[in-house]
Amino acid sequence: MIVNKLIITSRVLLIAGIKHSTFIRSIDSDLGDQMKILNDNKQYTKTLELFDRHKENIEKYSNWVIIQTLKACSQTKDIKRGSNIHNLVSSRLKHDPYILPALIHLYSK
Repeated sequence: MIVNKLIITSRVLLIAGIKHSTFIRSIDSDLGDQMKILNDNKQYTKTLELFDRHKENIEKYSNWVIIQTLKACSQTKDIKRGSNIHNLVSSRLKHDPYILPALIHLYSK
């Protein structure tokens, strides 16, 4: 009986963790898509404002969000903010071929 309760409890916790993870990814994906639309419409300042509003709510940004934010930093020539983001994601650069070109573009402006 105790074993069954432990198994059920662990399954409930696993399901809750998966739902939370999916929710975070969904928010992150939607945020990246919104940023892409703003960037495509040359509303770079709004992209950065959106990033600032949500940065406390997301534990780990996806590449999509980081790339869109770096693009907005490049276009607004906000090197300081881009450099701060660079520091935030520097540990990922070895394993992530997508962020590096956005950083190169930022620093080449």
